[in-house]
Amino acid sequence: MHDQSSKNRLCSFLWWCAGVVPDTLRLYPSEKAKYEGIGGAVLTTGVLAFFSGFYAIYTTLAGGPYGIYVSVAFGLLWGLVIFNLDRYIVSSLRKSTDPGANWRQRLRQGWLPALPRIGLAILIGITLSKPLELRLFQNAIVGQAAINRDLEVGARRATLIQSSALPSLEADFKAVEEEIARDEPRVRLLEDEFRKEADGTGGSLRYGYSEVARLKESAAVQARQRVAELQKRRQEIQAERDKVNAQINLEVEAFRQGLGDDFLTKMKALLELSANSSAVWWISSFIVFLIIGIEITPVLVKLLSPIGSYDVKLDAMNSVETTEANLKRDTTNRILTHHYALAESEATSAETKATFEEFANHVRTEILPHRSAG
Repeated sequence: MHDQSSKNRLCSFLWWCAGVVPDTLRLYPSEKAKYEGIGGAVLTTGVLAFFSGFYAIYTTLAGGPYGIYVSVAFGLLWGLVIFNLDRYIVSSLRKSTDPGANWRQRLRQGWLPALPRIGLAILIGITLSKPLELRLFQNAIVGQAAINRDLEVGARRATLIQSSALPSLEADFKAVEEEIARDEPRVRLLEDEFRKEADGTGGSLRYGYSEVARLKESAAVQARQRVAELQKRRQEIQAERDKVNAQINLEVEAFRQGLGDDFLTKMKALLELSANSSAVWWISSFIVFLIIGIEITPVLVKLLSPIGSYDVKLDAMNSVETTEANLKRDTTNRILTHHYALAESEATSAETKATFEEFANHVRTEILPHRSAG
């Protein structure tokens, strides 16, 4: 008994999701399964929209201790929006029940109103699929995002280097290095000639600190001082280079910290993965088409299913209500037209000589009650 009651409640809920008239649908048991399926499809799109909206906000905007609650709240809101939109469109979609209607009339009355809904389904399908793709390719996206981040950091470093004094310092450092490399062998050669001159093993072969030895010593000392000055200059340039590099590193690190792991970064990584990998592209396309297919399922089921007894009954009920409303409107219009003509005739009749105040009173007491009743 309990299982039957639960089943009835579930069926009633699915009918409500499909936007049917329960009292009318119960008269046609053969139609129940069709609208239960339509209601299940509408419910499925709402559930998918909830998870998609939840994950999109949770991985992008929501943060802190209340991030999970904000994400759940947005997911519920997004799911309700999609659910109510689908429910309204499915319930308001009507097919012609006239057996004499040709295919053009059926196309105009059934499929043409559904084209905007199908276009909207494509948009909603893409919107729902992207957060799911981000979750499915999470590890690959993290790796690609790291590569993209390194490339951006490298480009930022190159820009900072070009706009700083580092290129000129590098050129000066290289020039000093070349001078030192060129003068060092000459210094060693002059020092060796002085040593040989002093000990009598070279030069004039005269042992002792002679005039020639003194001249060679002076030349060696001057060359050594020249190299020492170049080495000091190299140290100064190196210190300046280190200072500029430290400043560039600070700016680059600040730039790196500013590169957050946001939704745009992940989407860019996903697009690059799809462009560079055919497997990722096919899987991504399959997910998009799957979500779009699920999204347009309620409309397709409603359009492709044969016209049933419930559809005929609902169309007849709508026709009766529309006819009654039109008759009531036409009757009211005829009554008002008659009274306006009568009022005008009385106002212009020379025999009655009605004043303007009497005419206004006649309109208030005779015509307006009929309009209010209509």
